[in-house]
Amino acid sequence: MKNMAQKILLADDELNFGYAMCEFLKMNGYDLTFVNDGKSALEQYHVFRPHLLLFDVNMPEIDGFELARMIRAVDKNIPIIFITSISDDSSVASGFELGCSDYLKKPFGLRELLIRVQKCLLVSSNNNDVFTLGSLNYSPEDRCLYATDGSSVTLSFYENKLLHLLCSNFNQVCKSTDLAANIWEGKDVDPKRSLEALASNVRKKLANTLLAIESVRGVGYRLRKEEL
Repeated sequence: MKNMAQKILLADDELNFGYAMCEFLKMNGYDLTFVNDGKSALEQYHVFRPHLLLFDVNMPEIDGFELARMIRAVDKNIPIIFITSISDDSSVASGFELGCSDYLKKPFGLRELLIRVQKCLLVSSNNNDVFTLGSLNYSPEDRCLYATDGSSVTLSFYENKLLHLLCSNFNQVCKSTDLAANIWEGKDVDPKRSLEALASNVRKKLANTLLAIESVRGVGYRLRKEEL
């Protein structure tokens, strides 16, 4: 499997800062396409097939909010980060209502930009339901974790069901009763012990990532970013 850089589409009409962001992210291993208006961004979205969108809110042709609305009509999952100098709560709320993943308010540093990008790309999914888990790509359909060095790890049928549920509800606690019902579908198993064993097996297969399957006592499990 070829080592493919994650692709970011950046749209910002401030050319100097846009180029600075573009070059900085390239130096950190990302594949960038940079445009300076909303119409070009929409065109490049279909051509470039990015993993993440970085949109300035105030752009010519099509503004960032309208652009996000158009893309959300066909793609519910791609992470979107808005770049804006607008600081009022109503504008921020509008962005989140459109399904943005994060906001960057100008002025901000390039290090902050990188942290926000990494956070959004840590667990994301595309239209083919392939999740990016840090350095791994997880395909529920293939029941497989693919590493960038070409290696892969196969998940059992039930391990796959658990990881898919946790990825789909990233950073949210999934109740043990709901997990058991979705995984075993009424089969006669001990849900507590079976979930503990299943979670332990999946943890081992995520050992080289920054992800942790956390057991929330008396409630259930969640997939979260591990604290360094």
